[in-house]
This record gives sequence, C-alpha cells and structure tokens, in this order.
Amino acid sequence: MAETTLLKPKTEWFDKMLGQMDTRLMCLQNNRGEFLIDKLDEGMLNYLHNSCLTFEWKNQLMLIALIYVAKNNDHRTVLKKINTIHSRFKDIFRECNITSFSDFEPDIHLYKYLQGNICVNSSNNMKSDLLKFYKPSEYQINKWINNNLSSGEQEYYQKFSLPPFSYDSSDFAFPKLSKEQAQNTRKNETDAIVPHLSTIRVEANLRWNQMKRLRDAFQQQIRIVEADSISLPIEFSYAEPKRIGEVSHFRLWDKPSFVLNHQQEFSEAVIKQAKHKKSTYSDENNTYFLEFIRAESIESESEPEGLWFNELIEQNVLGDWTRIRPVEEYERILNFLSSWGYDSENERKPTPFYSKHKGIITPSTFITLHKDKAEGLLIDVEPFYAACTFGLLAVDILTTTGARKSELLQISNTKECIQVKKINNKLHYSYKAIPKGRDSLEDFYLSKQTMDNIQMVLRMLKEHYGSDKIPSVLYRDERKHLFPIPFPYYFQYAGNALNQFALYSSIRFLLHGLLFEMQDGKAVTIKTHLLRHAFATEAVQRQKMPIDIVAKMLHQKDFNITEYYSASTPTQIAESVSELHDVISSYVDIDDVYLRSPQELQKEFDAYAEKVGVFNKVLGGTCVTDYICPTKMQCLGCKAKIPEPDQEDELLEVIQLSKDMERRFKQMGLEVEVRKAKEMAKQAKIELKEINLIKQYREERSYEPITKRNPFR
Repeated sequence: MAETTLLKPKTEWFDKMLGQMDTRLMCLQNNRGEFLIDKLDEGMLNYLHNSCLTFEWKNQLMLIALIYVAKNNDHRTVLKKINTIHSRFKDIFRECNITSFSDFEPDIHLYKYLQGNICVNSSNNMKSDLLKFYKPSEYQINKWINNNLSSGEQEYYQKFSLPPFSYDSSDFAFPKLSKEQAQNTRKNETDAIVPHLSTIRVEANLRWNQMKRLRDAFQQQIRIVEADSISLPIEFSYAEPKRIGEVSHFRLWDKPSFVLNHQQEFSEAVIKQAKHKKSTYSDENNTYFLEFIRAESIESESEPEGLWFNELIEQNVLGDWTRIRPVEEYERILNFLSSWGYDSENERKPTPFYSKHKGIITPSTFITLHKDKAEGLLIDVEPFYAACTFGLLAVDILTTTGARKSELLQISNTKECIQVKKINNKLHYSYKAIPKGRDSLEDFYLSKQTMDNIQMVLRMLKEHYGSDKIPSVLYRDERKHLFPIPFPYYFQYAGNALNQFALYSSIRFLLHGLLFEMQDGKAVTIKTHLLRHAFATEAVQRQKMPIDIVAKMLHQKDFNITEYYSASTPTQIAESVSELHDVISSYVDIDDVYLRSPQELQKEFDAYAEKVGVFNKVLGGTCVTDYICPTKMQCLGCKAKIPEPDQEDELLEVIQLSKDMERRFKQMGLEVEVRKAKEMAKQAKIELKEINLIKQYREERSYEPITKRNPFR
C-alpha cells in the first residue's frame, strides 16, 4: 500500500505543473489503474501548461481533458473544446469582474454572455460553440465521476466540475443563426468550386508535370556537374511544352559557390569556411539549389508567366512568415494573402504555406537566410516536389471519393489496406480506412488513375529514403489514439506521418493561383472539406444520385434516410460509385472505363449494362447514366457522358453540320431552329475543350525537358 502511494504519473508535465495544478487531480486514474494524465496528448498538456495555469478555472479544464481522454475521445477535438471554454471564460470573467471560480454562476454570468448583454463583440459562432461544448462537458464529467469513483472520491472531484445551468439552446436565437450562417457560407463556397472540379483535377496534374520537369532538369545538371567536376554556378535553360510556350532559365548553385560569388554579403569567417568547405559548407552538409533567373515567351509577345509558385517566393509567404518583420512588410503580406482568400479561416496570422513538416514546402535554412542576396528567386526543389506529389494524390482522392482528410491519411502500403481484385479480366481497386465516428474499417473505391498516383508517391518515398521499402511511422492526425501501431503510410516524409497542416499546405501550394469567387466576389480557397462538399454536390446534381446513397458513399453516419428514400443496398452504392468514377475519369487520364464493384455484384452488373444508355457509344463519347434520360436523347452537352478524344472528329462534324443547319434555317425564317443549331455548336465546342484538356495532360506527362547549357554571366 505504501508503494502504491509513491507512484506518480510518468509524464514530465506532472512535475512541471506540480504546485500549480491540483496534485490529486493530476493523479486521477481509470479503472485499470492508469494515470489519465499519461494518456493526454502532448499538445493538450503543452496548452494547459502554457496558457491556463494562471486562471481560476485551470483545474476544471484539466478535469475535462482527463474525462474525455478516459472516454477515448479524439485529442484534437478535446483541445478545441478546452480552448473554446478557456477563451470564453476569460471574456466572461473579465466583463463580470469575477475573481474566484466559486463566484461563477452560469444562470447569471453565462446567461448574460449568451444573451449578448456582455462581450458584445462575440460572434454567434463563438456563443454557439461555448454552449455546444459546456453542457456536454458538464454532463460527461458528472457521469464519469458517478460511475467510476467511490462516494468519498466523488465528493472531492465534484468541486472541479462545471456548474450546471437551467436553460438550453432553444432559449436563444444565435444557435440557429450560427448554423444557418455556416451552411450558407459552405454552400456559397461549394457553388464557387463545383463548376471547376474538372479544372482543379486537370490543373493539379499539369502542375505536377511542370514540377517534375523542373526536378528532372535539376537532377540532370547535378549529375553532369558531379561527373565532370564542373565548377558552380552554371546556367541552363529548357523549353516548356507548347501549351506553356516558354523557356525557363536557371542557375545551379551549392552553398559554397553561392557564398563565394556573393562575398560582399558574407563575413570573412563564412567566406573562409566556404573556401575550405568546412562546417556547414563541407561535402557532407552541402546541398544544391536553383536560382530562377527569368522566363521568356517562345513565339508570343505576351508577358511570360514563369512558374506558378514564383509569386509565393516573391511575396515571402512560404513557411512561417509571421516572425519579426517590418510593419510595412507585415501589412503587405496580409493584404496579399487576403486577396487570395487565405484569411478566411479565422486566423489572425494566416500561414497557408506552412507545412510544419520537415522537407515539405519550407526551403532550407540556408535559402531562407540568404534568399534576398540572389538576383533571381532561390528554389529548394525537393520540398516543392514533395508538396506537389502529396498534393496531387490528395486532390485526386478527395475529388473522386469525397473522403475526409483523416481517411486519406490512413492509406498505407499494406495488403490489408489496398485491395486489388480482378473481375472479368479487369483490375478493380479500393482501400480500407476507419471513417469519422466509427471504429471499424470500411471500403473506399479508387480509380486506376488514383492507383497510378499512389505509385508515384511510393516511388518518391523509396527514393527519399534510399530503400525498397518505406518505413512504418506513427499516425499523427485526428483520432490517432485509434492507430497506436506504426504503419507504412503513404502520406509520410522525413520519418514522420503527415498531419493536416502538411496536407493543407501541399494542396494550396499545388493549386495556388486558381481563382474561385463567390457571388459577392470574395475569393474561395481550396480546403479538404470543401472538396468533399463539392464531390457530394456533383454526385447529386450531375448523376442524380439519391441523398442516402451519397451519404453512404461519404461514410456519413448521421443522415435522415427516411426523409428521402429507404435505406440503400450495397449494390446501389457500388453501382453509383462506378457511374460517378466513370464520369470523373474523363477529366483526368484514363483510357478505359473502370468498374469498381465487389465480386458479388457481377450478376447485377450484367443486367445493369443491358439497360439503355449505360456504357453505350453516343455522339462524342460514352453514356454512363441509368436514369431517365435528362436530355431526351440530346447527348451533346449531357453531363452523364464521357467525352472521348478518339471521337473528336464526330464533334467537329457536328460543328460543321450546325453551320449548315443555321444557314438553311435562316433562309427558311425558322429563328427558333437557328437558335437550336447555335446551341448545338456551342455544346460541341464545350466538349471539345474538355477533350483538349485530356489530350494536353496525356501529351505533357511524356514530355521530357531538353536542357541547354548557357555560359555563366
């Protein structure tokens, strides 16, 4: 018994907070005798230690955290609750001049806040979040204490619980207003994105191609320099494909050569180290990087655009830009980020291109410190290439499955995760992940294009690690308590799994410069949940899928299926996924139609394929709908058709035919028929544009840059 009393939690945070947080509270255990504080996430403990210890409600926050972790709640969700309650308490206690937690009366003080009588600058969302987190926390604390502790212990810990209140959300207008505002904002953002989903997918592929060409040219020059012992710097250039129509000019540097060619910018000690290749300038610490000098148009007189990310380097927004800066530069950066909509996520200091992950986007320390010494723009190639590769795979999966980011980050290089089945001599792909709110694996269907992108990530990781296998790492994002065992996750780099920050920044980096605006003109930025909403909207509007089927495709647990349709069968889900993927595939680079359905659905599919429309060849492409024809057999412009490059001539003939019809109907005075002929030509031209996107992507994927060495000047 004496030995038991000497036991204490293992975490170092216990000693750090000893004497500042209630000791007995920090030693609270579950029924298995485990100290709950040892199960708290590092970020949670850091927040409690750094932000909460000087406030009267610190023990209440600690108890909330301990109870929720005992219930295996997601750490990030718990931290959000703690942060919300702590932030609002600071406002309420200050406005009401409360100096002791025992003086806090929710029926008075909290009610004043929720009514808007105090803290008048608090938004509906802030009030709604506090009400949403306070009441459940108070309930869960008391429930856990009563169910897990003896009567004597209950009395002690009850003093750290949140005091109850006698009202509910229906007494206030703001919960409804907050919900409506959030829904309207999300819908407006979705409306801005949905028409451009094909553009997003294609542009992501085209930009990855461009980044790959840059990296290939970069590595080619390094091999030549090392093989021939050429002194740096060297200048080289290469021509982009005809679509871009530019020649890009670069310098190749390493750290010593950069110092020795900019000696006026460095101290004598640094110059000496660079000359003798000592310390950070030694061969083992040396790195290569590029300087973008200029771009020039090949045939056009228009101003060349250069690389899409040049603007981000010029504006100095890569990585954590918020460190000490002159006021003028600080305001300039904020204005730039605001112009692209990056300030729309309630961040005082938005950092959209800060991955918080080594080797992704953020340039090396050397480039960060000395970028202003260069004539052009310094480019750390590998962090950019890694971001583009992860970003491409993320955009692909998010826009073709509607997966959540946590379901995306779970994909691993294991046979238990990636499922490949051969049905009727065709390979069909899926992966397994645990959806939000559940604790068992479910299937997510993939296209062959997605599998190709997964293989690209795998090749990059093998090269990065210098191994035929990628290492197993710990999962680091939401609900990580469900994944305590390391796995060879595809979304990993430099020995760590990616989290939401690395994922978000990679997507934004890859897609920066694509402008999407709501009807009020406000810019919309790409977010993972926004792509998810856009996926669902596209499925409903273009494929006419029942809401309950879409909900199951999205692995949503909470949906009112009785309001729309009866519960859908696995067959309906698989068939609907197949149809949607076939339409989506036309915007990327898939030559064949891939069916994603389990083995037991083949009999149903045989009958399904005989129905009018499905997979039949129509004008300019292939029909993939099994619903009542939405265009009454007018296939031009129908969104349920896959445009096929091989049928491009059919559309060209339609355009010519429409001109003949227009001329003939004008002669006959049939103005309505003239308008129909013009509309026919318009729709054919739209489909030709989609086909051209597919052709460009295919051509550029095989384009290899031919570098040309220029004399250094």
